[in-house]
Amino acid sequence: LKGRRYLIVMDDVWNAEAWNDVRRCFPNDNNGSRVMVTSRILKVARFISPLNAPHVMRFLTVDESWKLLQEKLCGLDSRLCCDDEMGWIGKQIAEKCK
Repeated sequence: LKGRRYLIVMDDVWNAEAWNDVRRCFPNDNNGSRVMVTSRILKVARFISPLNAPHVMRFLTVDESWKLLQEKLCGLDSRLCCDDEMGWIGKQIAEKCK
């Protein structure tokens, strides 16, 4: 990556050691390269970037989770695959998705 511009996305980092193991691989050449890290653990996010406040996201509501699940399963027309039984099962799944 030395001398090249890059965007690295590390999703769901669980501990500071994981970040320490890889951060030296990303040279800072002041050329606009970025590393974006997500973590469910606020302490890890603060360790990775102590000078920047983490962007904390909220969980989806059950209704938002169900709508997202419908869109992914059925496309934009949720009527295509959502009979009563499938709707009940889908809502049970959405309640567990946190």
